[in-house]
Amino acid sequence: MDIKSETKSIVKTIRMLEGVLKTTPNAVQRGRVKREIDQLRKKLAELYPGEDIQAIEESVERDFLARPIEEPKDFSEFETLKNIEIQQFSPYKDDREINEAASILMYFEEKLWGGISDQHTKLDFSNASERDTLYRKLDQCDRSFKIFRQTLEDIEKTKSGEYVSQLNLMRAKQARVLLFDIHDFFKSVNKFLTHLISETEYGGSMILNPNEMMVYADYEKYSTFQGKTVLASLKYLKQFAAEALQVIKVPEIKKAEGVE
Repeated sequence: MDIKSETKSIVKTIRMLEGVLKTTPNAVQRGRVKREIDQLRKKLAELYPGEDIQAIEESVERDFLARPIEEPKDFSEFETLKNIEIQQFSPYKDDREINEAASILMYFEEKLWGGISDQHTKLDFSNASERDTLYRKLDQCDRSFKIFRQTLEDIEKTKSGEYVSQLNLMRAKQARVLLFDIHDFFKSVNKFLTHLISETEYGGSMILNPNEMMVYADYEKYSTFQGKTVLASLKYLKQFAAEALQVIKVPEIKKAEGVE
């Protein structure tokens, strides 16, 4: 890898880790992330002795703002993602992953997520509460996405070059937070559904109506699981979440084991 490519890779990783640092409440994880960021900046200092590392990071980040030059990715290799059309919410090359993740999220929220609502899937008390937690995480994704799109609109409207530069730095940071939020949501969905499905298949009663057929009301816009059992629908949702996690990538921060 040449020095330019290595520098770009290091800066992108630093920005992703900064997004994790901003969102994780875990003190141990924060300490680990800070150490990783320090190590990456030390590497930059070795590549550019005597140079202003912050200026280098900002310069590389500005290079990310080029318009896209590659075709949008399709999901034909995935069973549950293959019908999703990738929307270009952002025109910037470095936001390709955001366009993919946001398209997956919107499809899931609009066409699939209603199947797990209390109207269709009856859960015991503790798991109904856990489902509410997932709704809050989805709301957080929607808020982060709204903030990100507002910044895109502000960039298009402003005529000040200096302000555009500041907004683009803000856009990059908001994109990292949004990507983390979406990944965290699907990770939580996958874990939740895996637990429900496994327990039900072994004769448990966390799902109160696993064999009931899905029936949608007239006012519901989508009826994706019409005629399927609740359990079959949840298995599809789980597969979707698992496939989404294969596409949506963020740096994995390992949990500390013992004292370091």
